[in-house]
Amino acid sequence: MIILKKKKKILEMFPIGSPKGALNSRRKPEFYGYIKFRKTPGGSKIHRFVVKNDKETVLPPQEAIKLLRKQAVFLIGKDEETEEFLDSLNIKYRRTQICQHCTMEGNITIITSKSSFNHHQQKICRMCAEEEIKRELKYRGINKKTFNSFKRLLDKTGNLDKVLQVMDPGFDPLKNKELTLFDKITSIRDKNIPEIDINSLKLPEKFKRALKKQGSSKLLPVQYLALENGLLQGESLLVVSATASGKTLIGELSGIPAALNGKKFIFLTPLVALANQKYRDFKKRYSPLGLKTSIKVGMSRIKAREEIKLPDDDIKEADIIVGTYEGVDFMLRSGKSHLLENLGVVVIDEIHTLDDEERGPRLNGLIKRLNTIFPGIQVIGLSATVKNPLQIAEQFKMKLVEYDRRPVPLERHLIFTRSEEEKKLLMTRISRQEFKEKSKKGFHGQTIIFTNSRRKTHLIANYLTRNRVKAAAYHAGLSYAQKERIEKSFSRQEISTVVTTAALAAGVDFPASQVIFETLLMGNKWITPNEFSQMLGRAGRPSYHDRGRVYLLGEIGLTFDEETEELKAVELLESDVDAVHVYYSPEDTLEQILADISSYALKNTEDISKFYQGMPLSTDIDQALLTMESYGWIKVDQGIIKPTRYGRAVSVSFLNSEDAYYIQKNLKRKSKKGPLDIALYLEPFESAYLSSRLHRQLSKAVKAHFSTRFMADSTRDIISSGENLVKLDLGLQETLLNIQIDFMSCECKERPFCDCLQRELSSKIIKSRLNGYDPLDISRRLLNRYQIQAYPGDIFSWLDRVVRMLDGIKRIANATHNHKKAKECSRLIKALEKG
Repeated sequence: MIILKKKKKILEMFPIGSPKGALNSRRKPEFYGYIKFRKTPGGSKIHRFVVKNDKETVLPPQEAIKLLRKQAVFLIGKDEETEEFLDSLNIKYRRTQICQHCTMEGNITIITSKSSFNHHQQKICRMCAEEEIKRELKYRGINKKTFNSFKRLLDKTGNLDKVLQVMDPGFDPLKNKELTLFDKITSIRDKNIPEIDINSLKLPEKFKRALKKQGSSKLLPVQYLALENGLLQGESLLVVSATASGKTLIGELSGIPAALNGKKFIFLTPLVALANQKYRDFKKRYSPLGLKTSIKVGMSRIKAREEIKLPDDDIKEADIIVGTYEGVDFMLRSGKSHLLENLGVVVIDEIHTLDDEERGPRLNGLIKRLNTIFPGIQVIGLSATVKNPLQIAEQFKMKLVEYDRRPVPLERHLIFTRSEEEKKLLMTRISRQEFKEKSKKGFHGQTIIFTNSRRKTHLIANYLTRNRVKAAAYHAGLSYAQKERIEKSFSRQEISTVVTTAALAAGVDFPASQVIFETLLMGNKWITPNEFSQMLGRAGRPSYHDRGRVYLLGEIGLTFDEETEELKAVELLESDVDAVHVYYSPEDTLEQILADISSYALKNTEDISKFYQGMPLSTDIDQALLTMESYGWIKVDQGIIKPTRYGRAVSVSFLNSEDAYYIQKNLKRKSKKGPLDIALYLEPFESAYLSSRLHRQLSKAVKAHFSTRFMADSTRDIISSGENLVKLDLGLQETLLNIQIDFMSCECKERPFCDCLQRELSSKIIKSRLNGYDPLDISRRLLNRYQIQAYPGDIFSWLDRVVRMLDGIKRIANATHNHKKAKECSRLIKALEKG
């Protein structure tokens, strides 16, 4: 084939071989030629035919005509003179387009309007467009592995100029949302699923009235599918569907009728905050039906201002029990499963927690223990994020109910930023604009911003507030009352934005229309696909919003663990959730077998072998039993296995073998360590940070960035230096001196990297508590004297863990007949609880 292109007064000629496969194929012409015409009364004739190859050759005009007659002729654009010339010779031709960029490099690429892209008012081929994107990525310092994301945008827009515009520092993402839009997840209801009225179901009438009162009159699609799979006939189910699609009500549709018929209904969650929220909901909703709701979360009885005091309910008399996994497992390990007599339905919320390294084996063990101790119960697992649901369902003998439609559509946007300051400006504008929009249901758009540290939640929230966006920081370090005030303000739409940590994603239940990822780090690691899916699921609630919206702000060049944030953003958007697998370490195997024995779920070696058959354990069962026997945890007599008092104490306290041994060894009469020393060694206080004021001055003094964590090696090195002391303001010199005298005056060789700093700070907090101070007071005292930021919620949670550790030490002391140390534990527990 031959391409003809008119250029001023000459007709250029490009022979490029066979027409087959020529479209979008970059070809080098066999030679370059051109024709000059002369006008005659009979029309235009060839005046000169020139061929350029290695050298320029003038050929007879007849050669040009021969060539044109032999080839398939394609004409670029319209040209009357050329068309008349070809018509006069009866030479057929077709029109086509070529890539103008390719011709500059001496190549010819045939394109069509569908297979080309706009660039500077020209049409160019895919190869040139992609090469231009790669050049721009390199020039802008953007990770080249993000190329596919820009390629997707190129295909969507058909416009290279718009793609390059996104990379420009002056690009405004809010005015060009169609360019930041990565994809849109629709929410079209499955037409095969009928709308079923709650009235038509075989449920107790007073339960139906309660459901209508809370606004549930028709079944949502996933609820219908659950009913079709035997929900009301007692079938155990694994329900996998999006956040806010109505999964929780599935558990209630089976659990509440069971409770009204004298059976117990247990609802389990991974977090105390979620359990407390569900406890309040169920109590308010179902007390009028005559049902008693109790909570079991394993919390201590610490008295503190602005902290919740959970009731110590009588579980045996309860109809509905809301609890954490560990709260209910504690009862089983204690051998008190009789308190759950007449158990009918168990709902496991967030069942994908099975994938958690620490809690996964414990949840797996709990579900299996419940099924073994209470055969025939109905177990309903709920999750929004499971890649291998069939495998999980089969593992627990459940039927799978899966619904992949979202309750509202979700837009996912990707914005590349160049600095933290740019991120702050964008978050301000995005949050403000979202609140201005109102849904058809009458609600303003509200935002959750995820970041990777508590300090940053406050920095971002303060920045937003200064810039006329009503925002609040929300994290686990806040007191219960503070968190509750923020939740209520958000619910009443008094604040538009909550800034929280990625670590709290599972516990955040704000009805937000929008989620912004300020960073893609969770603490000191990248967010996983499962965590990402969980977090973006927070955007858009059907009761409030018409759509959800997610923004990822990937900072160009920000590198962590040899991967850039802009690339991680693309990877997460392209990712699917990971499969959920339970991995048992040797320690997990020992803990779970001991828990089975302590709960009387398994009573002999044969039962244990059958129970664990086919499970991916890292330790042989017989070897595990021999190890536990050598530790003094169990007694084996002719195949019958019983826990010792010491073994049950270890199991009930959720201790690993190393910690249990440390406690047992240091409880001996010859040991100089008291129960409090043991507890603080095993459970030191770690959630301490330098205040912004002290950190800022120290950073300036040493001319370097370093961690704000009080226990970090870089921090220890800097605060222990006398040289750094004199570089501070007089007030902060005294502060740093207080830290050095009170916490770092040891003579250890490893100083300042020894355990003394942690131990002394932990002891300081305990002494303050024993002197009657509240977590709020302790927090203020640490800030005033040492410029150490320790949040009241963290102090409260840590005191709770210390009390539980003392509970464990007390159990082991009683089991090993060390009643003096047991009494000391009791005294300390009472004093710490009372304050």
